[in-house]
Amino acid sequence: MNKIFSFETTQFDFDFIEHVKSLRKSNKWSQEELSIRMGVSKTFVGNVESYTQHQKYSTRHIALLAKAFGYKNISELMNFPTPQHDRIKVTVKQVYNETGTKVMESEVVGIEGIE
Repeated sequence: MNKIFSFETTQFDFDFIEHVKSLRKSNKWSQEELSIRMGVSKTFVGNVESYTQHQKYSTRHIALLAKAFGYKNISELMNFPTPQHDRIKVTVKQVYNETGTKVMESEVVGIEGIE
């Protein structure tokens, strides 16, 4: 079973979450491991990375992330392109298990700027 849905967010928040996710994966860390390294609840990073949750990283979390990844300067963590838009609409396709009770895969299928 597939489900397609859209949500609106700031492009900075979306790009930053995706950037942190790629850093986490390149370190071969689970969401739980990064949460522990940051000193937050074990489910925090999973909630931030979930397209269905509204949790985001705050300015406090930026410092915690920089320390967790071993950066001496926060600017090292922020090394990703400047967003083109303030707000964006993100369209996501989710694939569920046979019973429709668990998301097996999520994929961003579209991003468009909101002017």
